[in-house]
Amino acid sequence: MKTLLALAATLLTGMVAGHGDAAAGTIPRHALARSVAPATFTVVQVRQPRGLMVTTGGWAYCQQVRALARRTGYTLLCSRYVKDGYLGYGLRPQRHLDWGDPGYLASLAAKIQAVHRRVGGELVLIGVSYSGFGIATLASHHPEIHPDRLIVIDSFLNLAARRAALPPNHETAREIDAETGGSVGELQARSVTVEDLARLVEAGTGLTVVWSVSPDEDREFNGATCNRGANARVLLGLADVLKQPVIGWVTRERHGHALRDHGAAILRGRVPGRQVIFHPRNSIPQGAVCP
Repeated sequence: MKTLLALAATLLTGMVAGHGDAAAGTIPRHALARSVAPATFTVVQVRQPRGLMVTTGGWAYCQQVRALARRTGYTLLCSRYVKDGYLGYGLRPQRHLDWGDPGYLASLAAKIQAVHRRVGGELVLIGVSYSGFGIATLASHHPEIHPDRLIVIDSFLNLAARRAALPPNHETAREIDAETGGSVGELQARSVTVEDLARLVEAGTGLTVVWSVSPDEDREFNGATCNRGANARVLLGLADVLKQPVIGWVTRERHGHALRDHGAAILRGRVPGRQVIFHPRNSIPQGAVCP
């Protein structure tokens, strides 16, 4: 995406890379895959880390949070789908995201647990744009990693809604269909589930979901990050399951700027934009979605 490239920082040194394997023992129900497609990992360490920060989606998305992790004192774990060839500037046509591949998520979950045991402290899952979907689906399908924080910025929680917002021949539509087969059932299976998200919240995970409803955001993604299905409907369903209000945050920032300009504040609990409250058995609040 053009905006993501504009936000990407200069590559840092001191990286430790490796390949992940699925955890030994019983594989969770969401990890049953027709073909296991593992992840490739990069770990960027800091001295005396306050915890582990995790993102996914490969090179471009890892770039979004490297400086934030360093400034705020977290060891950073970045993950890339093994099929992905988007490894630097000019290689966007070689991108191949996981789009919720169960084998990839199982591999990433096992790696997170291993690294977090070594690092200690808080476990923060954070993502912007595609990586927001990636870490939310990971947390939803693998609650055994017990994240302390789940932060989703300018993204979407429902892959079927994301696909439906795309023209049939759009490059992202072709990516999704090539990886998932394109059926609604498969797209839903790879999405965040409200029930599993509720279990995370009940277990103590702090959930922060913030998205932009600016005209630029709406136009660039055809509403896929700010329409009713992107985040709002899921948060309303979460309120119904929890039987208590759920908070979301809405800005009018350009895509990704909530992370770029306010990432450290978000980690401290000062989320930019306007708070919107989703009440059980109610409607989506006014102003929570694109016009």
